[in-house]
Amino acid sequence: MNRLNALILALSLLVAVSKTVLAAPYQVGDIVTEVTNLVDRATGQPVPLSRLEGHVLFIDFFAHWCPVCRGAAPQILREIDEWYETRGGNPEGVPILHLGANLQADNSTANRNATTTFINTYHIPLTIQDTSRRLQARFGPTSGQPTFVIINGLTNSPSHRPWELIYARFSYQDSTQSRPIEAFRAAIDSVQAPLPDLSDFKLLPDGRWQFSTTREARIPLRLEWSDGLGSWTPVPAPLPPGAAAAHQIPAATAGSAGFLRLVR
Repeated sequence: MNRLNALILALSLLVAVSKTVLAAPYQVGDIVTEVTNLVDRATGQPVPLSRLEGHVLFIDFFAHWCPVCRGAAPQILREIDEWYETRGGNPEGVPILHLGANLQADNSTANRNATTTFINTYHIPLTIQDTSRRLQARFGPTSGQPTFVIINGLTNSPSHRPWELIYARFSYQDSTQSRPIEAFRAAIDSVQAPLPDLSDFKLLPDGRWQFSTTREARIPLRLEWSDGLGSWTPVPAPLPPGAAAAHQIPAATAGSAGFLRLVR
């Protein structure tokens, strides 16, 4: 290789490294685009988006030897994973996916086995490899651990955009909050499920409207009626939470023709 080619190669490497180093940290509200660039530790294959969509992602960057990681892990298992599993997701029924991000390279049998033991002990359902700490560095003030990140993985949530960063925290302990479970839950619970669709409208002979909801609603919802989509009038009776079902309201409430919509 002549000196000119060597110089060009060196400059190219410098630009590549500079872009990595200077990548701006993610801020709450940013769209995170890099999660699926990493691989599943168990299979060595890229993580497909289909495994992440439809969840609130709770990403836990850890190393098996980290004492703070080991101290936090039992609480995360009990008060995040098991808490939401027994409740069927967050208050609106959005499921939670605990995504581990391993920061320790499997560069020895001891490290590989210790990481596997950590994952199995704390029942982390999916672990990606971030041993270069490239992804972790976008969230934490240092390359240390643990770092905790919460991202919206719903594509049609009314509260957050797809892959929006909701929360990020470096370490598990600081001078003001040594047990941030409540902050984690508040971020997870802020993700709203899409509203059910309305279908199968019928005007019954006795003057009532009948319609169906297509999905379960975990929270009470309100109906509004409009005769021309210009303005909407609340229907007095709220739609109670429950499974997808047929509902009926008096026609006098919503008129003999028009439009209905669900609102929170």
